[in-house]
Amino acid sequence: MHRWLYYKEAYSPRIVEHFLKLFNPKESVFDPFAGIGTTPLVAKSLGLNSTGIDISPLAVFVSRTKCANYTNSDITDAKTELKKMFKDRKEPSFKWDFELFSPRRFFSKRNYNDICFIRERCEQMENEKAGALFLLALLSSLPQCGFFIKDGGVLRLEKSKSAMPAKDAFKKKAKQIISDLETHNISGPEPQIKLADARTFCEGNYDCFITSPPYLNNIDYSKVYGLELSLLAMDKNASLKMRRESLRSFITKDAAKTEVPEEAGELAHKLPIIGEYFADMERVLENLYKTTEKGGALIVGNAVIQGNHIEVDEILGKIGKRIGFVYEIPLWMERIADVKPAKIKVRESAAVFKK
Repeated sequence: MHRWLYYKEAYSPRIVEHFLKLFNPKESVFDPFAGIGTTPLVAKSLGLNSTGIDISPLAVFVSRTKCANYTNSDITDAKTELKKMFKDRKEPSFKWDFELFSPRRFFSKRNYNDICFIRERCEQMENEKAGALFLLALLSSLPQCGFFIKDGGVLRLEKSKSAMPAKDAFKKKAKQIISDLETHNISGPEPQIKLADARTFCEGNYDCFITSPPYLNNIDYSKVYGLELSLLAMDKNASLKMRRESLRSFITKDAAKTEVPEEAGELAHKLPIIGEYFADMERVLENLYKTTEKGGALIVGNAVIQGNHIEVDEILGKIGKRIGFVYEIPLWMERIADVKPAKIKVRESAAVFKK
């Protein structure tokens, strides 16, 4: 189920398993940046209650769909619906649009029409769980049937790219999902997945948290996954709404003045994106301190901005220490940030916060 939608920013289930052994939660796990549901899904497989939140409607939908409990009847209905999906095909009334450009630019006319048709059919299915599974399959197949690639923080037109027929890409993914459910259906406590902001969400009481916040990398995920967002919501401006509400890890227009945590250093006053990011993450850590009994782990990456190496893990650790956590960085690896005119070694690490 972890493979149902490719999400470059996701982390390995083994990381979650490692920290669940370390913190040994008795009842509940929290993920304030749920992404595509890795932490809640692993917790469910181990019989633990969990809650995940995310500011992205796409992340919430994917997590809910992956983490739901499915009956044999749901699987049978999905197989039946797939067999008759394209019978008596009609022209869809739904017209897909996206705030930054027309999706027609990235898809052939046939693929565009098939995508709109499948999206409309998902909405009409009597079994809502089957409809959600097929919608996930459709969203997952978009990169395979479009003339675009996700290049860093942008979608780039690639006319020479080979694009699968949308109908074939969708059916292949739908069959894979159904097969996974037939062979690896996970029964357990169904996680609560909510659309919420980690900076303001301060509900519940959990044993620990395991999560990965947005990296300080100036990548606007509402744009990178904007096609999926607009198709999911059937709303041209879905990505614009998310962008206005997201944690500030990328440069935006008309940024509000921010009180910068002292641990962020002088550079955070010179480059607003740095101060904004750590101000937002300070609010997140304050909420995590209030809502978790043992603390938890943050998977983070250090950054290079305008040639400056930002030790994100150490700065977050020091902010957490001021709040009341004890922190350490027991797991890390190095990668090379190719920032002209130099190449800089930066860490990607697990910052552990304990109470």
